[in-house]
Amino acid sequence: MATILVVDDEPDVVEIVRFRLERDGHTVLSAGDGPMGLVNAYTRHPDLIILDVMMPGIDGFEVLRRMKNDSRTAQTPVIMLTAKADFSSIAKGWNMDVDNYVTKPFDVDELADTVKNVLNFRGKTASA
Repeated sequence: MATILVVDDEPDVVEIVRFRLERDGHTVLSAGDGPMGLVNAYTRHPDLIILDVMMPGIDGFEVLRRMKNDSRTAQTPVIMLTAKADFSSIAKGWNMDVDNYVTKPFDVDELADTVKNVLNFRGKTASA
């Protein structure tokens, strides 16, 4: 199974996602803001990152930009999980090379399927 980093400032979202993905056998790491998300991404080397956009400190788009410009994380798959559902935000995410863009409110089982599909597409272990 995979190691997945969830970066979101909403503890309830993190716990719902953690519970569902751990049920599939994944190891789930978490960070409550962008700076801690970057630290975890750089030091823990997750197989996939689920990233919120609207967070204190630095937002998810800036986290994504920094990750894509760093050799340690440039190839790490990212799923944006955010309430930013307007066309310009979605287009910005796709233009920044996210692997998928999921809007809140979300179905946790559909998110788990998205995680599985992204990991399989990227050649990571995701059979659950």
